[in-house]
Amino acid sequence: MFVGTTEAANALGVKPQRVRLLLKQGRIQGAKKVGKVWIIPLYKGMPRISKGKRGPKPRWQSRQH
Repeated sequence: MFVGTTEAANALGVKPQRVRLLLKQGRIQGAKKVGKVWIIPLYKGMPRISKGKRGPKPRWQSRQH
């Protein structure tokens, strides 16, 4: 299943701006840009995000819709 940035933000419990930043950094696995729209794959209802190199631990919640 594929979603856009707003749906991915709702699944992660963060703002869409944060998802766009993760996409810009290349940290969301399998995400592709088609024209002006990002296509983000879901694995068990959540996007796969690779770990960052610095900063605090992520706080997204794994909740099912």
